[in-house]
Amino acid sequence: MQNDTKKRLPGSLRILCETAPDFGVEAEQCLEGTGVVVFDLYDNTKTITLAQELAAIENFLRFAGDHSDLGIQVGRRYRPQVFGIWGYAILSSPTFRASLKVATEYANLSFLIAALTVNETHDPPLLSFDAIALPPHIRSFVLQRHLTVVSNFSSVLLPDFKLSNFVFETTLEDPKVAEAIEAGLGMTVRLKSEHDAVLMSNTFLDMPLPKHDPDVMENCLKQCRDLLKNSKVADQNWSAKVRDVALLDLRNDPSIGATAQKLGVSERTLRRRLSEEGTSFRSILVEARLVIGHELLREAKLDVSTVAYRTGYSEPSSFVRAFTQHFGYSPGKVKFAARDPIQQIQ
Repeated sequence: MQNDTKKRLPGSLRILCETAPDFGVEAEQCLEGTGVVVFDLYDNTKTITLAQELAAIENFLRFAGDHSDLGIQVGRRYRPQVFGIWGYAILSSPTFRASLKVATEYANLSFLIAALTVNETHDPPLLSFDAIALPPHIRSFVLQRHLTVVSNFSSVLLPDFKLSNFVFETTLEDPKVAEAIEAGLGMTVRLKSEHDAVLMSNTFLDMPLPKHDPDVMENCLKQCRDLLKNSKVADQNWSAKVRDVALLDLRNDPSIGATAQKLGVSERTLRRRLSEEGTSFRSILVEARLVIGHELLREAKLDVSTVAYRTGYSEPSSFVRAFTQHFGYSPGKVKFAARDPIQQIQ
C-alpha cells in the first residue's frame, strides 16, 4: 500500500463523493471524521492524505450497505482523462509493457492506493497490487476499483481488449466478490491466493499499441518528471530525491551508500523508503540514465556510443538493449526522428 501520510491531490476523493449519492450516500457522510470538507475537494491548492481517503471509503462502504461490486461501479468513473498527464503518458506508450512501466514509475501522480508492480520474473508475468495491509472489505473495494481502472485504460489502448483473457488471483476469500468481478469485468477470479495480481502473457505485454506517439509520449514524460520534482505531491518522494542526486554524477556510477550520505540518511533507511514507494535504487539509476540518454540523442544529436559513455554504460550494446526495453524502440529511431522531424517513430 502507498504511504498513508503522503500528501496527494483530492481528485480521487472528489470522484468518490460525487458518485456516492447514486448509492444513497451524501458527500458529507463520506467525509465524516476525515477533517476534509466538500469545498476542499474543488480547491486545487488543497491536498489530502491517503489515510483521509481510506477513512472516507470506510464511511462510504458503511452507509452504502451490502453491495459486492461498489469498487467496480465507482471505478467506472475513473476514465483515463481524469488522471491528467499520467494518463496521457500511458496512452501514448508503444506497448502494453511500456505503458505499465510508465504507470508504475510515475504512480505518485495517480490516484493509486495499492502500489502497482510488474513482476516479469514470474511465469506468467504478474501485474500486482499491494493491498494486503487493508481490511478485507476495504481491500475488496480498492482492488475492484484498481482492476476497473486497468480495464478502462486497456479498452482505450487496445479497443479489442477483453479482460476475459486474464485471471485475477486474490487474497480475498468472499465468493460474492469473485462473482462481482467476474460479472462486472469478465475476469476469472481465484480466491485465497498468496497475492493480488493479474496474470498476463509476454505476447500480450509486447503487443504494439495503435495510439503510440513518441513525441507526445516524450512530452508527457517530461511533464511527469517536472511534476514529480516540483509539485506538493512529490514533497516526500524519495524516488525523486534519489533521481536528482544521481543525475549529477551519472558517469561515475553513483552508489546507494554515497547517495544516502548526500541525502542525510543511512543506506538501510534509503532502501526501505524506496521499497515503500515500490522501487529500488538500481531502477531509479537506470531510468535516469536512459532519460538523459534520450535527451542527448534527440536534442544534442550525439552518436549512440558517445551517449552510452556519457550515461555511464561501458558498452554501447548494453545501452541499446536497456534503452529499447525501457522505451519500446531503439536509440537509432530517436536519431532518425531527430534528423527528419516529419517522420515519426513507428
